[in-house]
Amino acid sequence: MFICFLFQYFLLFFLLFAVIFLGTILGYIFHDRAMESFKETLYHSLTQYGRRRMMTISWDMTQEELQCCGVESFVDWRDRIPDSCCQDDYGGRKRPCQELQTSLTIFRDGCYDSITKELLMNAGMLGVASLGLAFAMVPAMLMAYYMLTVL
Repeated sequence: MFICFLFQYFLLFFLLFAVIFLGTILGYIFHDRAMESFKETLYHSLTQYGRRRMMTISWDMTQEELQCCGVESFVDWRDRIPDSCCQDDYGGRKRPCQELQTSLTIFRDGCYDSITKELLMNAGMLGVASLGLAFAMVPAMLMAYYMLTVL
């Protein structure tokens, strides 16, 4: 019974180690491809704006929070620029940016750069933490393996 438990413990830790370690390495290797896929997803989601409630809410929250507009710029919206792209004036009201598209009325920067900058700020810490966790699991795996071979 105890040996079965040790074997399951060892196997679970080994699988977790492999998933964390390989996930970290693959995430680092394929981050360019993932970022390009993310950009394509953002462009696709633009077409869903106004048709799907959650997509509309997500875009509005992102654009207002990060003070950005569209994927690469406000031009991505073509002629249907949402109010969330408009800058606030001093009274907390949105400036009318649909008719007059100037740097005083509309967020000029695209959301892709803002989002990736936020993600990459935390990616390094996440990678180090993942590798640290993976290597912290090694002594536990070795002790379980040792106990399996001794018993």
